[in-house]
Amino acid sequence: MIGVSRSNAMNDKAIVTPMLWVVLIAVLSVVGSYVFACAAPFAAIGALAARKMDRGTGLTLVMLAWIANQVVGYGLLDYPQTANSFAWGAAIGVAAVAGFFAARSIGAIVLRNSIATIASLIAAFAVYEIALYAAGFVIGGESGAFSLEIVTRIFIVNVVAFAAVLALYRVAEARRWSHPKEVAAHA
Repeated sequence: MIGVSRSNAMNDKAIVTPMLWVVLIAVLSVVGSYVFACAAPFAAIGALAARKMDRGTGLTLVMLAWIANQVVGYGLLDYPQTANSFAWGAAIGVAAVAGFFAARSIGAIVLRNSIATIASLIAAFAVYEIALYAAGFVIGGESGAFSLEIVTRIFIVNVVAFAAVLALYRVAEARRWSHPKEVAAHA
């Protein structure tokens, strides 16, 4: 019976771990969109989704994070409903997806897990910012949005969000597995 209990616990962990990542990243996307508005931590979301999810689930999560950001922005934060604003919203979505794929690529190249995780965040952030900078030439906008001060602020938001989600995950996992469920023995 102990073998059955251990097997069930392992199956539970296999299901709960991805679900925990989905919940943590989803909360990050909504809270990050509300708190940081235009500085939502899309590089952190993309890097976490790239490192912790399969490609399809990660991409879906990034897209849902972008949708949540748009809903929060236009629904709660009164983003202007102009063609320029909608174009920037679309550009943010494209940049977030590009950052996700950059993080996946780096994660596949770098062998050590901790280095790959950090490199994935850096790659996601760099590609996200470059994509938005390039979009500025097409859409037009404030060139001051890419000042060193603003880019540094957005980078710090992403690093803090990334580290916070990783820490919350570790705490949740430690708590979950330090208090295993009692499994009743069946004859």
